[in-house]
Amino acid sequence: MKNNVSKLITAVLVLIGYCALLHTPAVSAHEIRPSFLSMEETTENQFSVLWKRPVKKGTVPDINPVFPSNCQLAFNTFVEITASAKIQRGTLTCNDKGMGQGVIRIPGLETTLIDVLVRIQLLNGDTVQGVIKRDNPSLIFDQAQGVPIGDYIVLGFEHILGGIDHLMFVLALMLIVPGMWALLKTITAFTLAHSITLGLATLGVVNLPAPPVEACIALSIILMAAHALYLKKGNTTWSSNKPWLMAFLFGLLHGLGFAGALNEVGLPEGDIPLALLLFNVGIELGQIAFVLFIVFCAVLMKRLTNTQPRALSTVTAYGIGSMGVFWFIQNSLGIFV
Repeated sequence: MKNNVSKLITAVLVLIGYCALLHTPAVSAHEIRPSFLSMEETTENQFSVLWKRPVKKGTVPDINPVFPSNCQLAFNTFVEITASAKIQRGTLTCNDKGMGQGVIRIPGLETTLIDVLVRIQLLNGDTVQGVIKRDNPSLIFDQAQGVPIGDYIVLGFEHILGGIDHLMFVLALMLIVPGMWALLKTITAFTLAHSITLGLATLGVVNLPAPPVEACIALSIILMAAHALYLKKGNTTWSSNKPWLMAFLFGLLHGLGFAGALNEVGLPEGDIPLALLLFNVGIELGQIAFVLFIVFCAVLMKRLTNTQPRALSTVTAYGIGSMGVFWFIQNSLGIFV
């Protein structure tokens, strides 16, 4: 009976892994990148508007803000398009009613994988912010508040859970590092490292194009999967006794990938430090949740079967490596396109 349960759980996990591999083109790395809507009140009931949407593989999401019927938005004819964003500027003019209880809507947002950060600079000098979520694509103007702490944290949490490549790297670390204490130190080193480069990149100290960075991240996943298979054969390397050092070095690279989500939003400099901190907190919470979920699955399997299927770690390593190869080819091609 226990052997049958073990085989069933193994089959389910393998099936999940291959389903994830088959769907990688649609849910590839760093897919969750927010749009940015900035409104600055220049005169009473008139706003200067900046609308920024992310560009992913040459595609721009077909979404635009819609304001109350008493307000008219006119975009400038000039449109700025960069490798990572499409930027439009314009003027929003409202009648004597102003925005008041008016609602800002983003039709079609629910069909995307992105949220919209909103920043409103009022004529009296106050700044209010909000996040329009894809599960509720609207924001009441008067309900916008100060810094949306919870929303920035959720944004980071969603980003790491949508960044399958980073999660596969963490999963590979879990295959390599024996024992919870050693794993804790290794994950902490990875966290510290990508927090450093995330900060440097977001503040503009380090600026590298996304495709080469993502290709190198994919290569790091391949190397980690190969390393796990190499150790499984009873071999040892310099990193066997210092997995935290390997995690730290690769973490510096992964931080550059995390930075893409905030860099492409183009937040004003005064908003970056706090947004960066909160975004990073969300990333860490998502990473911790993933590790705890994997540990829970491993403990559950062990209790149900009194054994740990040895083939499962091998299949997992091969699955991680296969996904890494796919991402490496995909992102390498993006360098030249």
